[in-house]
Amino acid sequence: MSDPNDPFADFEPYEPPAKPERAKREKAPREPREPREPREPRAKKPRASREPGPKREKGAGRPSVMAGWPDEPLAPRPAEPSNGGDGGGDRRLLVILSSIAGLLVVAVVVVFAIYLTQQSQRQEPAADPVPTAPATQSIPQPSATPQPSESPSAPAATSGVAVTADGFTISDASGSTVFTHAWADDAAPAVAALTELFGAAPTEDFQNGDAENYAYRIYAWEGFRLYDVYLNESNRPRSEVPAPTFISYDSDIDVPVTDDFGVGLDMSADEVAALGPDSGQGGSFVFGSDRNTFYQDGQRRFGAAVTVEGSKVTVTYTFRAGR
Repeated sequence: MSDPNDPFADFEPYEPPAKPERAKREKAPREPREPREPREPRAKKPRASREPGPKREKGAGRPSVMAGWPDEPLAPRPAEPSNGGDGGGDRRLLVILSSIAGLLVVAVVVVFAIYLTQQSQRQEPAADPVPTAPATQSIPQPSATPQPSESPSAPAATSGVAVTADGFTISDASGSTVFTHAWADDAAPAVAALTELFGAAPTEDFQNGDAENYAYRIYAWEGFRLYDVYLNESNRPRSEVPAPTFISYDSDIDVPVTDDFGVGLDMSADEVAALGPDSGQGGSFVFGSDRNTFYQDGQRRFGAAVTVEGSKVTVTYTFRAGR
């Protein structure tokens, strides 16, 4: 009885059908080959026999090497005169002798030239002695020729700088103002006027900017520096910069400078503190902090930052945000 749980219980095993047998092919019988005819053997050609010739005797028919050699040595052959192709040795000897003769001639010329130079130096006449005047005769002294006195240099056309809240001015020796610069002006005219004032071109430098400060070109003279803002495409226009230009000067300057706070470049820290700065102590002070109103009213009016380091006083007029 088949198992109801076995799904393959009712299937009969598969038996493949029997393959039919292939009929074997019968090979056709080959015809027998006819036997080859035997080859005739090659006949060998007889070689002609050589007849033995007469044997050669050693040394027969050739005279001996020493035959006819005289018992006494021969006289040496006389040297043949050299001609066209056989004079290589003589030519070399001639070249060597010519070179030696040339060197001797050069040496003689050099020695002779040295000798003549020494003789000419020895024969130069000595300087004639200066005749002395008799003791009783006084030697007249030539009168001194008056030398033209050097004219004093003309005073410089400009002689001082005055700094205020709005900019700075340059005045001449008479006190007349010859140049005025406002903080928003271009720097080129100021550079030209300051060059005339100091009598020399400035030394140029550069101050890098950062996230809070602009970059500046610096024009520096002895004790005086002019800063000109450097802007690129990512910066605001010059009209929106609070300090397009500003200045700094110190005790090394060789022209008089005045400011509107009365700071002297030879003052001590105590003397600067006595001027009543808005803030500061020690050697750092701030004057005019109420002038930094650019972002309120667009006015560029700068105060001054003063530092005293030993005997050196430095004053900087610039915009100070929030100070």
